[in-house]
Amino acid sequence: MADTGHVDTQKTFLGHPVGLYTLFFTELWERFSFYGMKALLILYMLNEFLWSQEKASDVFAWYTGLVYATPVLGGIIADKWLGAKKSVLYGGILIAMGHLSLAFEGMGFFYGGLVLLILGVGLLKPNVSTQVGLLYHPSDPRRDSAFTIFYMGINAGAFGGPLLCDWLRVEYGWHVGFGAAAVGMFIGLVVYWIGQRWIVPIDQDIDLDVLGSGKQAVPATGAASHISPKVQKDRVVALVIICVFAILFWMCFEQMANAMTVWADDHTNLKPFDMTPDPAVVEGDPGLPDDRPFAFGAGQLQSINPGYILLFGALFSWLWVWLDKRKKQPSSPAKMALAVFLMTAAWGVMMLGGMGENQPSRVPLASLPEGVELHKYGATRLTYDVFERTLNMKGVLPDLDRLRLVSETAPEGLEDVIKKLATDAEEAATGKSDDAKWQVSETYPADKALPDINADLLPDNVTWDAGTRTLATTQKLEERDQLVIRASAANGEFRDAVYAIFKQSATYKIAVWWLFLHYMLATMGELCLSPVGLSLVTKLAPPKQVGLFMGLWFLTTGSIANFLAHKIGGKWGQMTPVDYFTIFAVVSVVATVLMVLLLRFLHKRMHGVH
Repeated sequence: MADTGHVDTQKTFLGHPVGLYTLFFTELWERFSFYGMKALLILYMLNEFLWSQEKASDVFAWYTGLVYATPVLGGIIADKWLGAKKSVLYGGILIAMGHLSLAFEGMGFFYGGLVLLILGVGLLKPNVSTQVGLLYHPSDPRRDSAFTIFYMGINAGAFGGPLLCDWLRVEYGWHVGFGAAAVGMFIGLVVYWIGQRWIVPIDQDIDLDVLGSGKQAVPATGAASHISPKVQKDRVVALVIICVFAILFWMCFEQMANAMTVWADDHTNLKPFDMTPDPAVVEGDPGLPDDRPFAFGAGQLQSINPGYILLFGALFSWLWVWLDKRKKQPSSPAKMALAVFLMTAAWGVMMLGGMGENQPSRVPLASLPEGVELHKYGATRLTYDVFERTLNMKGVLPDLDRLRLVSETAPEGLEDVIKKLATDAEEAATGKSDDAKWQVSETYPADKALPDINADLLPDNVTWDAGTRTLATTQKLEERDQLVIRASAANGEFRDAVYAIFKQSATYKIAVWWLFLHYMLATMGELCLSPVGLSLVTKLAPPKQVGLFMGLWFLTTGSIANFLAHKIGGKWGQMTPVDYFTIFAVVSVVATVLMVLLLRFLHKRMHGVH
């Protein structure tokens, strides 16, 4: 290397530049906010907005598809205009604003927050990682260790975010949970702002070694060894094939944030140390005792995967080195075949768990109300036996399915009254403090038959006066409140039967340990595929196009895989859980078989790259 006269001004701590720890904690808090919010997102759309699984998954698909695609643009913006440091700062500000927007009610705040997050992650994500690399010379033996430390920061943040944000959601409400994600990103911004003076890039024969200059510093690669064009073409073919299998793996993996979180919320006994599920609670019930055993929040289970990575990451790293010394380390394609096999095993576990949940419940019902379409509820498992005159359910009936189903039999005209009351309540509450006293009411039309409303089933602070035909409230009516009011006026016999089968079926919730086992196998697959794939891209891509192919790797395995995962997630509830799990088990089996069959072909096309 030519002597450029560069003086190393880096300060070190524990053998690494101090700037590494600035980037470590910046990324830790950014990932805390990202995964904390992600753990709440599907539950929020389903339970707060009462969107269908299909609509919620569609929004999730577009959000994750774009949030994993924009880092490609973020890298270009940093290269050409802003530089890495400004890109991280501006990106962090946009992310904090996005989470803060989600902390407020209203559809405008919701969609605006998602847009800000997409833009912010696009700017921040690629440019934090870039700065880690620029702290070290390409030949520095500390470089791999630095990225390992940085990777642990990512997973520490991903572990803590869902645990805290979902706990706050359960205890204090959705918007406090989203607010915690905003606080996390703000802490990351403060860390970066204070510590950026220590992010001093080492001289790597670069054109501009000041990151804030407006152009991205790019390490010189020197003269690449000569490769014949056919070898490059073969290696690119091998890389494309590997990308296809990686897409299939991540498509199956990313069900964690969608269908598996819904499964945890509706079908899983979240008390890890008590195998007896709590009885289902409906409006008017006295509720559950306060001395219940500890229970997870459904979103908190999103911490299991990064927790396993923190637990097993060093073990897998040691394992590959141990096998290599004995000349038994599997090739990169073989490790990926192992990854999709482990994913097959993970979905096999869920198929077994789903079979355990698929137990029968039945309650007497003289007749099914006219026009009710049972097949839309309970994942097609809710049926009526006209001979036995019973309502039957296989597995657990979800809470929202219970309310939506009985609401089908509410009298016509009631929904309009409820909507007017909700609008009046929104206007009455605007500008008033939470403890301000107010009441609004709506009168049921005199030309319609008086509804038979069960007052015991109404939400708190909502009253019904049959004498004056008046529905009144002293609180804002959320979407669920409006659904509960409709359910309180439903066909009484049918409602009692549905509520009874809801309570009976809840006893079939399966132990949360099934999800722990599923996530363990999926995480072991991730550790066989993710770091191996990143390394393989740098080896197989043409020397002058490594950056381009790395961007394509993230675009395919992140954006495309997530988009497909959540599009498929929209089908949850339209088939039985076992059938849904079988889709991913079959995809994984086919991918495993094909990968094994293609191993020799891939080895040949890789031309010596192990």
